[in-house]
Amino acid sequence: MNGAVGSYIYAASLGVPTAQRHIVEVFCDDFQSPAGWGRMLDNMPGRNVDTLMNRKGAWWTRECFQALYVACWIHHPVEKGSYMIQLTPTHYANVKDAYVQLLQSGGLQARISSHLSKKGASAHEGWNFLKGYGELLVQIEGETTNAPYLFLKCEGHALESGLSFSTIMHGASWVVKEITGSGVTASEALKQWASFSATIEGRAAENFSNDYKKLLKQLSLSGSRITVDQVVEALHKKAGFNHGIPDQLKRNTTMLGQAMLGPGGFIALFKRQRMVLKQKGVDFDDKIEKELKGLAERMVDTSTPHSVQHFNEVRVTPADLDASLATFRRFVA
Repeated sequence: MNGAVGSYIYAASLGVPTAQRHIVEVFCDDFQSPAGWGRMLDNMPGRNVDTLMNRKGAWWTRECFQALYVACWIHHPVEKGSYMIQLTPTHYANVKDAYVQLLQSGGLQARISSHLSKKGASAHEGWNFLKGYGELLVQIEGETTNAPYLFLKCEGHALESGLSFSTIMHGASWVVKEITGSGVTASEALKQWASFSATIEGRAAENFSNDYKKLLKQLSLSGSRITVDQVVEALHKKAGFNHGIPDQLKRNTTMLGQAMLGPGGFIALFKRQRMVLKQKGVDFDDKIEKELKGLAERMVDTSTPHSVQHFNEVRVTPADLDASLATFRRFVA
């Protein structure tokens, strides 16, 4: 995490056999040497996220969005996951302008999406980062709530017009995700690496698990953009408490995560009120307790507080990414 994956890439470049094997199995050709990583990051001026975000939209290319995903992966490597980069008003104006201009020029291709606002764009052309992942999904979220984020997600197959092989495979993965709560494995090598490495997380996505979907239904909450604070407040009411949770907790993910954990936290409270919840039609079982604990720990561990958290997406700021890139550059110049 936080740029430390650079040490592994450096080790591979020195000929360390295990590192070399993982690099070859996981990454496309351009990323099997330090120079390839540098070329991708060169799509950001000074290899700096904040500097890119302060550039007008006319300056941006499709490769800028691709470089941002790579920067996110360097910050928090995942097998499967979604990143949301917090945007200031200036950043939002530039990113939105770039997004619209590239859609108009064909640099990005508009596409429907199964994530959050359900509409996005594809940056798959020239995208050769992780083996097995041929699509880069780009979306702008939080516009209606004045809390904009750039959403980036790498997927196995691009969603194209017509019944192409890629579109059929994308649809097949969506069906598997709907049934199991997780999509098909796009890279067995990356999955295995994540299974034993503290550097790479297996899954960190905003789409809900099946157990969590069941809880939302029991709480009469619907939609893909339900937030953790909404779930906690609904559970609090179902547990027999008429007052809501404090407003400051709703607007600060770090504080909310802290308030959920520990013997005096919300999760422990819901556990004590399990029978009351059961009477109200809510099964607060060990699986849900584990889900909520994982969400709380993610929010506490996130470098910067955010106003909302949907599920397990990785939320970052440009400053977070630039700090990780600085660590990464100590190994990969």
